[in-house]
Amino acid sequence: MGEVVDLSDKIKRYFKFTPLEIRSLIITILVIAFIISFDEWGYGKVFNVKVGLFNWFNAILIVALSFLVHISVQRVWSLGTGYRLEWKMWSFGLLFGLIIAFLTAPFGRVFWVILPGGFIVHHMAGHRLGWFRYGINYWALGLIAVTGPFATIFLAAIFKSLSGVVVNSLIQKVIVFNIAYALYSMLPIPPLDGSRTFYGSRMLYAFSTAGIVAAAILLNLNIGVWVAIMSSFFIAVVLWVLYYMFFESKAWKP
Repeated sequence: MGEVVDLSDKIKRYFKFTPLEIRSLIITILVIAFIISFDEWGYGKVFNVKVGLFNWFNAILIVALSFLVHISVQRVWSLGTGYRLEWKMWSFGLLFGLIIAFLTAPFGRVFWVILPGGFIVHHMAGHRLGWFRYGINYWALGLIAVTGPFATIFLAAIFKSLSGVVVNSLIQKVIVFNIAYALYSMLPIPPLDGSRTFYGSRMLYAFSTAGIVAAAILLNLNIGVWVAIMSSFFIAVVLWVLYYMFFESKAWKP
């Protein structure tokens, strides 16, 4: 019970976003939303500003929800382990995504590149009682990072279950975006979450990447949502064991 009260107090004191984070998030959300709505500025090939702004607004809502869930889960987990998380925008990733959108648009289908940014953590030594207290721990960073993609794929699963009740193109886009966002997040490229997870633990990276890729594939199939989630967990465990047997166990041998 004490741990719950302690975490609640940390959230009250440290969870809020700084002005720089808010500004960075607004820019990032607007850019990513523009990318995923790039080919929806009109009917077919007929450009229409009113339609484009409406679709861009819908995309902003989707991206904002996904980012807030993704980052908030990481933020809460980091506070629970004695770190204060600060989110950083990746300007090069956003620019690259825009360039790819413009280059692929003439081919009839915009290719989404979702590289929003990553995080850094600030060590709160006084809140690391019971944990490794001296400096930044890469294993802890890996765990913080992987909670974001897991939250994103679960958000896609929740909307997938809703799509069986309410047929709506906006819900479908939420599902597709969150699946894509989770997959891009696991790329082992700094400053993305995948790089933090990979350098924190290769075993954790193997398990989490296998599970997220499996979930991304299964959620696109015509099967039950929780069947897809449980199956992806089973696939992740099997691939994790195989990875350990054929690579990790040999990599540590002299």
